[in-house]
Parts: sequence; structure tokens; C-alpha cells
Amino acid sequence: MSNHDGEYVLRAQLPGMEPESDIRVTVDDNLITVQADHAESQEDKEHSEFRYGSFRRTVRLPGTIRPDKVDASYTDGVLTIRAALLDRAEESEYSVPVKRGNGRGEEEST
Repeated sequence: MSNHDGEYVLRAQLPGMEPESDIRVTVDDNLITVQADHAESQEDKEHSEFRYGSFRRTVRLPGTIRPDKVDASYTDGVLTIRAALLDRAEESEYSVPVKRGNGRGEEEST
């Protein structure tokens, strides 16, 4: 995992996978989980060969991941995930509208 300009880059070597069917990437708060399952079989008249592989890793990043800023690509057996984090201000600061009360803790009607 590396950090470039606020973007975290994770790479995993997963040779022989079909990215659309074998690899699943999920994001939850500050966690990225990669799960890969691959099954392959070869048969001819004299023998059968079966190969199966399973992989699951979860990585915790130091802040909340922006779901709209996650990209996953698979090239030459390497899965690359790029993820950006929410700004600290986005994470913990938000505005609460203040309504005028009537002095009794109730909202005034207009």
C-alpha cells in the first residue's frame, strides 16, 4: 500500500483470475476487502487436473474512504485499487440549521 497525493494505492498479485467473476472488492467506512476465488479444471482421455485458489484480505486505511473515489483495475495478474479518503472537515464538521424558538424550547410558527 502506498499514499500518493491523498490517494492510497493497494496492489495484489492474483494471477490467472477473471476480474469480472473471480474478484470482489468491497468498501466499508475505512476498510477495503479484496476477495478472490478461482477454480479451473483440465481433462483429457488419460487424466484430470483441478486447481482451486481462494484469497481474502482486509486493509484498514487511516480515515473514511470516499466510495465515489475508489477505482479497481486488473492487468497482467495484478489487481490495483486506488482510494481517496474524506477530508477531515467532511468527516467531522457539518452545519446544523438553527431555527428561531418562542422562548419555551419550541419552534415558532410563522
